[in-house]
Amino acid sequence: MNTRPLTMPPVQRALLREFERLHEEWRMASEAADAIECTRLCPQEMEEAQRLLEYRLAADRVHQKAMQLLRDTPI
Repeated sequence: MNTRPLTMPPVQRALLREFERLHEEWRMASEAADAIECTRLCPQEMEEAQRLLEYRLAADRVHQKAMQLLRDTPI
């Protein structure tokens, strides 16, 4: 039985680091949007609704980048 740890080529290691960075950015944007979404928004609070939308769009853009990264160069 081979018990040597698996090594990852530098290119794949860099890809994984970038994916992890993008995933963390997505998580933070999603959490910020969740925090706003959990509050009750009245019609007068359209500024908060706009911020919520901006966070959701930012999270989606980062998630799309991360998924494209994996599609372009599978690990």
